[in-house]
Amino acid sequence: MIDEFLVEDISLSGVTKRFGRPSSSSTSGYESSHIEDCIKFMHSLDLIDRSAQDVVKPLNRDVYPELSFEARLLHHIRSQHGDEYQLAEIHDLLMKHTSTEKEHGFRRVDEEALVELLKKESKFDIQWRTEKTSMWANLLDPIGAISYSTEHDEIVTSPTRALLHELLTYHQKHGDDSEGILQALEWIHEEFVPVFHDLSGAPRLHVAVADTLDNMTDDRTLDFVGMTDVTQTVRLPYRIDDTEEPARYKIGDAPDRPAYWYPLDRSERRLEQ
Repeated sequence: MIDEFLVEDISLSGVTKRFGRPSSSSTSGYESSHIEDCIKFMHSLDLIDRSAQDVVKPLNRDVYPELSFEARLLHHIRSQHGDEYQLAEIHDLLMKHTSTEKEHGFRRVDEEALVELLKKESKFDIQWRTEKTSMWANLLDPIGAISYSTEHDEIVTSPTRALLHELLTYHQKHGDDSEGILQALEWIHEEFVPVFHDLSGAPRLHVAVADTLDNMTDDRTLDFVGMTDVTQTVRLPYRIDDTEEPARYKIGDAPDRPAYWYPLDRSERRLEQ
């Protein structure tokens, strides 16, 4: 992975030699368009700097250094401003999308519906088409933020257990209120991926996020505790672990099975078999 390779300043030609595909038709001896696209993308998200002399320098490695590449990439996507925020805006609008029948959000959204939503509500002057939403979905699926069914042109809005387990574990170790579930989910919402469909009043959790947390409680990796004397609670769309408004949580070790592996990790493990 290029991100793991970039631990110090290196010329772009050095990156090309490491990750390029041999090509007799290229002046450099390597086919490198995929590397150029990756470098441009990482530069746009402040993961690297690229000098006029084509020297690549890693940036912001001190931001959540203990977290996986997937979580850190999501953080950088969400931390952008101006035009660079458009990737995060798609996710925001997707998770805010509700109806009278789906008042806690949608578990599944087809791409055409997402395109229409973006045409109506996006603040960016973009010609929204399914090609753009497919690009976005193909980016967020491998890093665990959503699932993308290309067969049905459909986005499943649940984040993976791998992502939520990693972030809840990190918050339990480092958060100011380490076991406060509202504080943990607000931190995830602000720093990584949207998890609430409504933040007005008592924050309301999106149903697809609740589904993932429910699966984690079934796996006995997550416990919720409701406390009647605590006001900092989260409103769930349905009861999980015998509570509709948990105040505290406890997270255990992740089981070593595919549901708790990031999609990229699952692919690598299959190749190693």
